[in-house]
Amino acid sequence: MKKFLICLSTGLLLGACSVVPEQHLVGADRDVHGCIGSAGYTWSEAQGSCVRLWEEGIALFPADGTDKNLAVYVILSKDGAQAELFVPVKTRPPLLTRAFTPDGPYWTDSQHTWLLKRLPSGWECWHQGRLLYTAPNPQEN
Repeated sequence: MKKFLICLSTGLLLGACSVVPEQHLVGADRDVHGCIGSAGYTWSEAQGSCVRLWEEGIALFPADGTDKNLAVYVILSKDGAQAELFVPVKTRPPLLTRAFTPDGPYWTDSQHTWLLKRLPSGWECWHQGRLLYTAPNPQEN
């Protein structure tokens, strides 16, 4: 009986000391703004809220047609005065501010390196004088 109790005690002690791997709950990856990245949410300064780019953004594609799978997204502020670009670069470009021309509205950053145009035919996104991304207006049914 003593051997049984010693074995049982030793087993319980060893079991209590075992390392349990850390478990991560799905959806428990909130960022500093409370956006859940694993659910596709990212923070938008222009909206002041968490957004899913493909649901609330305007998708623009490479102007040269090279990669139909690559999209950049534009999120407009509720009043349209600001545009936020989500492009594949390490640092996010600053918010763009709206101005008007006879051809329509456009948004640019303070250094005028990014230019977003809203034309009658669709959207154009320029970077340092080069047309990079475009999107036609959606087809009306």
